[in-house]
Amino acid sequence: MFCRFRIASVPATTVMLLSLAALAAEAQMPDKFTNLQYFSKTISRQELMGICADFSFSLGVRCQFCHAGKDGNKLEQMDFASDEKDTKKTARAMLRMVDAINQEYIAKMGRTAPIRVECVTCHHQLSIPKTMNALLAETIDKKDIQAAIALYRDLRKNGLGNGQYDFGETSPEHFDGEFAQTEKAKEAVAIMELNVEVNTPPSGWAYNLLAMSHLANKQGGESQGGLPEDSRTESPRYEWAKKQLEQLNGSKP
Repeated sequence: MFCRFRIASVPATTVMLLSLAALAAEAQMPDKFTNLQYFSKTISRQELMGICADFSFSLGVRCQFCHAGKDGNKLEQMDFASDEKDTKKTARAMLRMVDAINQEYIAKMGRTAPIRVECVTCHHQLSIPKTMNALLAETIDKKDIQAAIALYRDLRKNGLGNGQYDFGETSPEHFDGEFAQTEKAKEAVAIMELNVEVNTPPSGWAYNLLAMSHLANKQGGESQGGLPEDSRTESPRYEWAKKQLEQLNGSKP
């Protein structure tokens, strides 16, 4: 019924900090609860504390994210029963949504051991889960392509392996497909050049999409569109990408 946390996906330092925060919160949590609207009125203090710890780990947050404090955010001043924060109301709605997915949809698929959706399934230690595509697109809209690329490099450098974002080859490819068909073709070229640079060695399909982005941007000339030296051979790996560039440069394939 409740979200469960997979501890193996979280860095050890994060686990330690959140565990200490959970212990501190447990010391301040009341023995009796009021205003329980989702959980059972008879739930034990220990069980509720464990569930709240799961929330902390799954979203990468602490108690103050959902619970209101008095005169600041010190745990001893927390008002756990208060509904002042919208994030607490959202949490209740999300719990009911997860129950509906598991009970009304997944459970009826006829699988003997169905996989359950959990908070961490989408959040991956992010309070507001976003795909890499959405994050880059948002940054481009609010700032520019340079800021988006800088953000990607920073997140990749500091967060590769923590599971929050997909830094693989396919994520920028989907981004390219969306932008290459719009007025943001130049941005698509920049993202796909970044994709080829950081995901080494990239697949032939990555080069195909890089060539497509150049074609959408009508950027031809002598450029090979980022294709490697061995693409000039007859290797079938780059054949389609070369045809795209030849079309762009006005030559016959």
